[in-house]
Amino acid sequence: MTDDLIETAPGANTEPPVLLLQGTGGTNTEMLNFGRRLAPQSPLITIAGRSGVGAQRQYFQQTAAGPVDPQQLMTESTWLCEKIKIICAHHHWDVNQLITVGYSNGAAMAAYAIRTGILPGKRALLFHPLWLAVPQNKQLTDYQIWLSAGQRDPLVSVATVEQVAADCRKSGATTTVYQTGGSHMLTPQEVLAAKEWLSENN
Repeated sequence: MTDDLIETAPGANTEPPVLLLQGTGGTNTEMLNFGRRLAPQSPLITIAGRSGVGAQRQYFQQTAAGPVDPQQLMTESTWLCEKIKIICAHHHWDVNQLITVGYSNGAAMAAYAIRTGILPGKRALLFHPLWLAVPQNKQLTDYQIWLSAGQRDPLVSVATVEQVAADCRKSGATTTVYQTGGSHMLTPQEVLAAKEWLSENN
């Protein structure tokens, strides 16, 4: 296991585990702290991306210069989900109840893995996800997804997030889109709204 990319934090085994996928250059410590705010009792898992290093670390290469490599997306999402299943089995956490939380690059990877049917679980919170093409949408059953968008976000427009939500709905998921007046950075109101949604849909 690529131990330096993976960190976990204990929680109640009766609570659903939470997978935390960071934005470009984020850290495991930041994501574990964020996850604890959203789900105080849950076991937490954070797995950093394998592309790039330091402030450029990502789950897939994302640049303004060129398109995303579809083979890299499939390879990395498959690797990510294999790791999640191994970790949950090791700790006796119920992977089928997995809640996925992603921000920016991590939210885009989560949406991709959910729509392709690779990622287990039934709920996700996707903060400012980019839209990615998937080879085939898998039909989702009883999947609930909360998404957020910033009206002044220069990197991910509200229309982009709405497109991600629309594609998730086409796959059978129930979606909620929350808009903030902010930019790409998360706002306190946005985090509170996510936490409230998670509590209501527990």
